[in-house]
Amino acid sequence: MSVQVKAKVTAYIMAKNEESRIAQCIESLKWCDEVVVADTGSTDNTVEIARNMGCLIMKIPFEGFGPTRNSIIDKIESPWIVCFDADEVCTPELAAEIKQAARTDRASAFLANRLTFLMGKPVKHSGWNPDFRHAVLFKKGEYRYTERNIHESFECLGKVEKLKAVFYHYSFPSLSDMLTKEKSYSQLGAKELLKQGKNVSVGKGVAHGIWAFCRHFFIKKGFLDGWRGLLVASSSAHATLFRYALAYEMKRKREPNETRLKQNHEGI
Repeated sequence: MSVQVKAKVTAYIMAKNEESRIAQCIESLKWCDEVVVADTGSTDNTVEIARNMGCLIMKIPFEGFGPTRNSIIDKIESPWIVCFDADEVCTPELAAEIKQAARTDRASAFLANRLTFLMGKPVKHSGWNPDFRHAVLFKKGEYRYTERNIHESFECLGKVEKLKAVFYHYSFPSLSDMLTKEKSYSQLGAKELLKQGKNVSVGKGVAHGIWAFCRHFFIKKGFLDGWRGLLVASSSAHATLFRYALAYEMKRKREPNETRLKQNHEGI
């Protein structure tokens, strides 16, 4: 009778200035063989907290979410990799499912539903739930992230399976946190639009922003989340408008430089 050998499982957490939340995330992943905190430039006590909790520290520059995540997993040698962000917590139920899945070869990647909390209460609609984003567990060499700067997806060589348990996302404990992330994501999104060569304008931002509000509040039943649903829809509309407006501004600033370079080249 063959004996199945337990494969090593490494969890990674990509973090920057997360001293208020990193400990809770690490604690929820203590069942892994090792936990790597991939720090992208913290200036607070994030690294010190992680090191004191027994984590391995990886210093890595942030080059957009997709590219940075791929750089991280390239440096991890374990056959199974677990991924959580610093503002996420793995529940005991999900941990049990992940451990069982890592003992099998039934799939190359496993997704789980992320339940997001907004100011202390879970958002159950608004396009935020269910939220099966990229994998919480995947096989090394069979899974990679797309090279998008923001809202990265994934590519998987094998089967992808959904787990039953959820994990918790505490990204928005206050309205100011929501506004801070909205600003950051708008800027990253603007760069992504230009990277993809999209035709950008403020008018397009207005149109896409109105659609974003309608999608979250009406189509995705955000009204069932009460004022939290209204905040989600409004934030999405605002971020979408500013993503296009910022991209338009960046594009206009680039054009004079590109014109001058062209003129200099033609004058040679």
